[in-house]
Amino acid sequence: MDNRKDYSKYTVLIVDDIPVNIILLKTMLARTNVKILTAVNGQEALDIVRQLRPQVVLLDIQMPILNGLEVLKEIKADPNLKDIAVIMVSAYTSSEDIEQSMNLGASGFIKKPVIMDILLSTVTAELDKI
Repeated sequence: MDNRKDYSKYTVLIVDDIPVNIILLKTMLARTNVKILTAVNGQEALDIVRQLRPQVVLLDIQMPILNGLEVLKEIKADPNLKDIAVIMVSAYTSSEDIEQSMNLGASGFIKKPVIMDILLSTVTAELDKI
């Protein structure tokens, strides 16, 4: 991965109900220089996506109010939002969880605990498609 590429014009939304997970992902993504938004539940995530249109959403599955799969469904059902890349980030890593995520339109699936190289290569691969 080329760390010199400038991703500062892109925005990534991190959605997780556990603050330490958000901090971890923010820290890992810092080297890409993306703008980072955060949400702690699915409803907040949808509100931010609708208002600010991030290019990539890193979405936890297990969350209060709306879970990640419900948020993914909403984003992909909206013609104005469906092109946003949604990457699931979850400790729920059964083949059913992964398959369901992909069938609902996720661009990728990152297993927790998150490995930095996988996170960075997955996020930058999505940004490189834009």
